[in-house]
Amino acid sequence: MNAIKKLYFRYKYKMKHILLLFSFLFPVSASAQEQTLSLTQAWAKALSANQSLKAKEYEKKQYEYSYLSSLNSYLPQISLSHSFSRSGGDSSSVSNRFSASVSASQEIFNLKTISSIKISKYSLETAQISYRTALCDLRKDFFTAYLNLYFAQEKVKVSERILEIRKENAKLISLKYESGMESRGNMLYSAAQAEMAALSLRRAKRDLENYQEELSKIMGETYDKNIAAQYNLEIPSQNYSYEEILKNSFYPDLAVYEKNLASAKERLLSGKYDALPSLKASGSWSYSGDYEFPKNKSWSLGLSMSLPLFSGGPFYYYSNTNSLKNAVKSAEKKLEEAKLAYEKNLRSYLRDFENASDTARVYMGLKQADEERYKEGQIQYMAGKLSFINLENLEQNMIDSKINYLEYIKNAWLKKIALERLMGKDSL
Repeated sequence: MNAIKKLYFRYKYKMKHILLLFSFLFPVSASAQEQTLSLTQAWAKALSANQSLKAKEYEKKQYEYSYLSSLNSYLPQISLSHSFSRSGGDSSSVSNRFSASVSASQEIFNLKTISSIKISKYSLETAQISYRTALCDLRKDFFTAYLNLYFAQEKVKVSERILEIRKENAKLISLKYESGMESRGNMLYSAAQAEMAALSLRRAKRDLENYQEELSKIMGETYDKNIAAQYNLEIPSQNYSYEEILKNSFYPDLAVYEKNLASAKERLLSGKYDALPSLKASGSWSYSGDYEFPKNKSWSLGLSMSLPLFSGGPFYYYSNTNSLKNAVKSAEKKLEEAKLAYEKNLRSYLRDFENASDTARVYMGLKQADEERYKEGQIQYMAGKLSFINLENLEQNMIDSKINYLEYIKNAWLKKIALERLMGKDSL
């Protein structure tokens, strides 16, 4: 009778574990109720609705109109006027006075006005770079949230399959214990393993909800618990070199420092222009008289030159230019520091990515080996050549390898995204 029970339990154990192992190694697709978004679909949503990016877009437009407004300072200024007055007194009769005129003026030579236009243009270019910086940050945040969601989905699937295996183990070991074929310690241990697997699944589902909420926020939408990511799970290729990145990349954060330096130099020139003269031409044509549409006409043409001496005070020019000179030196040092930091970070990020990619590649081989060892251990256990504890160890190694591989490949992708942010990549 005991021999029949042993054969029954071995057969049942083997068949259930083969089915569970098959589902473990070949995961099923996501539920039809999930709102599965491809990478391009989710990115399009983020581009159209992300609030931070929209704010930067409006800021860029603000500087565009500000620059267009500054161009008018060197264009002809034309004005029309019409007036009427009525006067009288004790010794004079009441009289009316009408006048109409058109006047125009044009800056001929004013370097300070030209300098203000250039400064406005630098401000626009800085705003454009800031928008691109925001786009790079959005790409990094979006990719991170999307991949976190994808790997959280995979973690939930793995945890569900682990729980199934642990539950079946607990049931079978409990039956074998009742039949006297297993120890009480092994029975309690398998039940505890099932509880631990259930705890891991609950944690994985909570993490999934956090990442769903984060991606929804980046896409400018309310939290959707059914949102799902779809991605091709592969180890990222190492096709970067430090020299090529340094040669071909546009790092927007560094470009902002360059624009700040150019703007500081232009402001210094503008300060020096305070000591130079300006030349302006003006003219007018007018009609005046004591009735509407008068015929008494007059005109004027003029050319004026002004030379500021102490318009800001006796020490204004000296103090202002020295202040602007120090602003230029400060901008130069900040740019030098930013360049050194960029090159250092680039080398560091590149090494981190290569290390993460290599680690994921090695652990892929370890995962495959542990899967094979577990299948071999099952056969040995059925034949009575392997203890339950040893089989549990093989099973745990396979589970750990599967989870660790997911973490390592996720880390490799996140390191790649961080490197591409440093390179100024702002699109898929």
